[in-house]
Amino acid sequence: MDRTETLLLGVSGVVVALVFAGALSAGALFGFDESVTRPIRLLAVEPLAWIVVGALLVAVVGHAYID
Repeated sequence: MDRTETLLLGVSGVVVALVFAGALSAGALFGFDESVTRPIRLLAVEPLAWIVVGALLVAVVGHAYID
């Protein structure tokens, strides 16, 4: 991986961490109801969700290789 690919992977990791932290903080502020915990629970339970996340990661890295 060269510099741009490492940068893209790092930025996507930061975005994922911010989204996860935002969901947890929204749940802490407004209560953990069904709408906040459902995406996190879906990732924990559904293997298809991990396949989608993996496909998105492969698409980002693959796009960096093509460019």
